[in-house]
Amino acid sequence: MNLKSRFLLVTLLLIAVSAAAVWWSVRTMAEDIVEQWAMRYAEKQVLYDKSRTLQPILREVALARQLANSQYIREWARQPADPESTRRAVAEMESFRLNFQGRNYFVGLLGNGHYYYNNADNEYGGREFRYILDPQKPKDAWFYNLIGQGRDLHINVNPDPELGITKLWIDVLIRDGNDILGIAGTGLDLTSFIRNVVEEGVPGVTSLFVDHAGAIQVHRNESLIDFGSISKQSAEQNTLDLLFDQDADRKAILAAMKALEDLRQTVITEFVSVNGKRHLAGVTYLPEIGWYEITLMDLDVVLPLSQFSGLLLVYAATLLGALFLLNLFLNHQVLTPLGQLDRAMTRVEAGEDVPEQLGHMGTGEVRRLMKRFIHMAHTVSQSRHELESKVQERTLALEQLAKVDPLTGLLNRRGMTERIESELQRLQREPNHVGLLWLDVDWFKQINDTYGHAVGDQALKTVADVIHDTLRPYDVASRWGGDEFLILIQPADWETLHNIGNRICQRIAANRQVKAPSGESIHMSASIGGHLSRADEPLDSLLHQADQALYAAKAAGRNCFRSSETQRKQPERMPPPPINR
Repeated sequence: MNLKSRFLLVTLLLIAVSAAAVWWSVRTMAEDIVEQWAMRYAEKQVLYDKSRTLQPILREVALARQLANSQYIREWARQPADPESTRRAVAEMESFRLNFQGRNYFVGLLGNGHYYYNNADNEYGGREFRYILDPQKPKDAWFYNLIGQGRDLHINVNPDPELGITKLWIDVLIRDGNDILGIAGTGLDLTSFIRNVVEEGVPGVTSLFVDHAGAIQVHRNESLIDFGSISKQSAEQNTLDLLFDQDADRKAILAAMKALEDLRQTVITEFVSVNGKRHLAGVTYLPEIGWYEITLMDLDVVLPLSQFSGLLLVYAATLLGALFLLNLFLNHQVLTPLGQLDRAMTRVEAGEDVPEQLGHMGTGEVRRLMKRFIHMAHTVSQSRHELESKVQERTLALEQLAKVDPLTGLLNRRGMTERIESELQRLQREPNHVGLLWLDVDWFKQINDTYGHAVGDQALKTVADVIHDTLRPYDVASRWGGDEFLILIQPADWETLHNIGNRICQRIAANRQVKAPSGESIHMSASIGGHLSRADEPLDSLLHQADQALYAAKAAGRNCFRSSETQRKQPERMPPPPINR
């Protein structure tokens, strides 16, 4: 073998050894980068999923707590046999049903075991009492187990054999002092919850929720869900054992769950093996609902090492030219861009924008990787802004819903109360007056009973339209409740109050837009009482005086307007109940 051959052989051997060393070092570096990026991404993904999960649940939890703490519900739970308490409680439950996302509720009473339920279709309207709970029956064990645990809030996925439904149930204890009187709550549609929260469509990412015992509560694969966990023994539950290949991984996740309970850490990540593949598991605790969220990321799918294969080709080509140029090329084409990429990741974590010049760094696969990262970062930023915008829009919509009557489009009792109180505060600074008109539709109950609630609703809408068309642009009208309307006249004097009140009476009486099912026009009229505010007069007094004037209008034969100015000597009517702010 001549020198040229030996030199060629040594050169090839040196290139092979150098290539192997470079391949090993680059692969190790790439794996470290992938792991660091994946851990940071997992933390962000878990926190993002946590906010998406809590957003729909916390509102339902708040409403369920309000239902359980309702004075009507607690009085009824104390005296379940009292017909009047039952009537008030059912009306209260129905009012909450219309506000729950799933338009359903349930209430179970410990005293007599009665279980009440109604759904979004109002299928059980008028017969909300469904069955009697029995502590001896396994299907009712959940109720008595929750009572025995004494936890004020519990969320679980449980089928109801009596009703033939399976939902994600929000259970809140009904308490009166230290006494537990029953359980109230609502149910979210399990399929919709899984579709909107768990199935987000990100390849390689799987989210699930477990309880303190590791029982699976929500998973995109419903066969893994442990339905009715509260009524099962530990050996009967579907737990994390079904997910992980190794017992050490299960113990590591359980230890992470335990460590998160003291709330010193927000997210804990662990590498685990699932179906023979390496995954990164991000775990966070949701103390508001007592669950843990586990996000499993398949690293081969989320960021496969094959993305770095182009780097090896670059290094091999460089070695063929000269080993000396390898270091220069490596620093210029690979290491520097990767350092910028790492710093760009840090900027993204801090919520900052990625510098556009990052997309011009490196060449070939490195530049494509940079551009893909920039695109990914912009997508994440846009998604975050869109989420914040949607949350803001939903918040504004909920605030609007809480102050507007959905039937008439006028303010509701709460919205009107806030408006009047604001005007009264303004009157303390300005020498002016406001007026109140309290309107009651005459014989409205007969219209409902004779022609049905649909015609009754049409009548209320028509009255609301007449009021809106009659008022000045700066006056405010509201549906105060049932067939009563409250109108705020601002500014006002007695002449204005009389003119507007009489004009509304006349226009309602002349209106013929409300039709019976037969097509005939229904004659309507209204009684109106008016009152003009006095200096420093409180809200309760304003309402009382307007109510007395309304009483006088009804006493005068209805279909007329009366003011407190001309009715001061009339016998007083009982004051209205306190305003529910």
